Amino acid sequence: MSNGTGMLGRIFGSKPESHRDDRDRRPQDERSPEPPPSEEHVPPHLRSFESIYRSARLPVSSCGVEELEKMIANPIIANAPPETRVIALKFALDREGHTIEEPKNDAARKVKALDAYYATLLNHAASLERRNAERFKEMEAERLEFIRRQEEEKERLVQEAQEAEEQARAFEARLNAERQRLSELLRPFVGELDFNEADVDSVLSDVNQPTTPSEPPPIMVHPSLR
Repeated sequence: MSNGTGMLGRIFGSKPESHRDDRDRRPQDERSPEPPPSEEHVPPHLRSFESIYRSARLPVSSCGVEELEKMIANPIIANAPPETRVIALKFALDREGHTIEEPKNDAARKVKALDAYYATLLNHAASLERRNAERFKEMEAERLEFIRRQEEEKERLVQEAQEAEEQARAFEARLNAERQRLSELLRPFVGELDFNEADVDSVLSDVNQPTTPSEPPPIMVHPSLR
């Protein structure tokens, strides 16, 4: 059975010419089916049901639930009361050697395939959640380690500055002692020293006056000896 319209038409008297045309076209259509559209970049939650059915390798039913849907939408019975549609459809299925169990089983297989696909999405989400939880733990450990290293670096820098200051203070004590020694040493000669740079230079200049040897008088050489 290729479509519900043909089945109801044969039973309830729709135009046979159109069905004959459908039958004439059917082998050609079956020989060159259109390839399904590519869903390579489609997000998983937007994947088409047909693609999921193909992935699940569902068997093709000769009287699937889609055929039943076409029959229900057929203008021959579309406007009939629900009870009349049910009777007509069951009668049409029976005349073609089918039962309502076939579309029912087809629908059950499809829902089962969709449920399985839904379970894979849930499992994937749960797997990502577990992976992320582990990564979050690693990131927290890395953050704490980074903070620890920062604190150690801060402590090292503070200690370095403190040591530099202590060294300066220690040198200050030596400087004062040396200042006192030099002052006492020179006091008898120059009096109390003022330790600014200019005075120190002048004092040292006075104390350590350099002596340059006197140059001998130039020797006169007779021009004839040159």
